[in-house]
Amino acid sequence: MTFKKLVLTGSRRPTSAQLNRLRTGQVEVMYHPVIETVPVAFELPEALDWLIVTSPTGVTQLKSQLDRLQQTKIAVVGTKTAAVLEKLGRTPDFVPSAFTGDALVDELQPFIEPGQRICFARGNRSRQEPLERLRHAVAAEVMEVVTYETNLRTISSNVLQHASYIGLQSPSAVEVLASSRHQTTGTYVAIGPITEQAARTSGLTPLLVAKTFTLDGLIDCILEEELS
Repeated sequence: MTFKKLVLTGSRRPTSAQLNRLRTGQVEVMYHPVIETVPVAFELPEALDWLIVTSPTGVTQLKSQLDRLQQTKIAVVGTKTAAVLEKLGRTPDFVPSAFTGDALVDELQPFIEPGQRICFARGNRSRQEPLERLRHAVAAEVMEVVTYETNLRTISSNVLQHASYIGLQSPSAVEVLASSRHQTTGTYVAIGPITEQAARTSGLTPLLVAKTFTLDGLIDCILEEELS
């Protein structure tokens, strides 16, 4: 039996259930993360009304701070980020309907009161646009704190040459792979619209886009393609 190969580029390993789903569809995973997260020292502002966290890594970095955030509402992007927060004993106060920073900003605005103090806890390479949009949209103090740094790592040409699919799980992955696009005939699969936009701008084709902006959604996209 010949298996097609999927290169996954995210920092988190796929679960055994996700691997089994792909194996059932005769797809084998090659795990090659292109980003490495490094914790940095940080200090949250005092008396926050809202804390916005956009990734599971960001939540993990805040573990030691949760006790002092009992009076602060926490908004997160996506079910994965929410799940990590819940494992730490805290239920998020707000999760947007779509798993993007832009959706969070649009949907959170009605809950923000004039004069409130809001802070984005994020990585150094996270998109700045949602932060700036919120600053211009509400009469509140919007701040930011970098809680981790992201370093980029390359993927060898040998891996890319054997790939049937390449999972693009962040704009950072697009940045890494853009210069190597002539080394593969594989199909790129973007995890969401922001990554899709980066991929199209960088000329990564052929390109599929997950309907649900999670790794499970990316896997669904590949399995549907295999059945088509």
